[in-house]
Amino acid sequence: MIWNVLSTIAGAAVVVYGLSDIFLTLVHPHARGRLTRGIVAGIWAITSRFGRRARAASGPLAAICVVLSWAAIQAIGWALIYLPHVPDGFVYPDGIDPASYPDVLEALYFSLVSLSTLGFGEVVPADPFVRVLSPLQAVTGFALLTGGATWLLQLFPTLARRRSTALYLTLLGRASYPDHIAEADPVSASVVVHAVAQHIASAQVDLSQSPESYYFREGEKPTSLGHALPVAQALADAASASTHADLRVAGLILDDALEELGTCLRDNFGALGETRSDVIASFARDHA
Repeated sequence: MIWNVLSTIAGAAVVVYGLSDIFLTLVHPHARGRLTRGIVAGIWAITSRFGRRARAASGPLAAICVVLSWAAIQAIGWALIYLPHVPDGFVYPDGIDPASYPDVLEALYFSLVSLSTLGFGEVVPADPFVRVLSPLQAVTGFALLTGGATWLLQLFPTLARRRSTALYLTLLGRASYPDHIAEADPVSASVVVHAVAQHIASAQVDLSQSPESYYFREGEKPTSLGHALPVAQALADAASASTHADLRVAGLILDDALEELGTCLRDNFGALGETRSDVIASFARDHA
């Protein structure tokens, strides 16, 4: 009897832990589940040992592993809850002998069927407790499916914004815009600097709210934000030195946006370096 109680408690704890990790990752704007963070960072660390091509697969592989781990935790947790009720709490049709199957596998099977909302119908819960719980697990499975798909789809707009920011900075660098900003119209130049500051601030917010996006490596150097950030720094330095008030203020805003981004990279993603330039260089090496 005590093992039945322990199995139920352990199963409920596993289910709650998995749901809390899903909630923190999908719903909470700043927090992240430890499981999700550990999986993503762990795969990044492992693939980094096998070269550039392996690291390029880190982000997609980590995202898939996170969703699969959410499903596995829910399946195992609910199976532990069902285990004390197998086989007496279920009705089996003719031709299926529950004694032929281990109780653990039978509980896991019913959990997977309920979680996936397949509903084969050959195993029907008879215990009132299980009859109430199995539809709840089906709701959990449906929410997990839609939530996981939504989470994966949300990553791509985040990556697109970051890469468009990098490409914009790359184009400014090719045109040597920071070197010629003193010759440009101060009002027009301040508009450009403000736009770059807004892009940098957006990139920092995206990394804060979707830290998993950090581990998606850009395939080409022009769209790599780490390689393009020195252009933004040069632009901030040149604008801050302007004698025109609007342009100078725009440069200070851009410089502050870069400082916030550097702090985010250092605190949340382990970018190394004491100065901002060192942190940016570390970010570029991660995505080289």
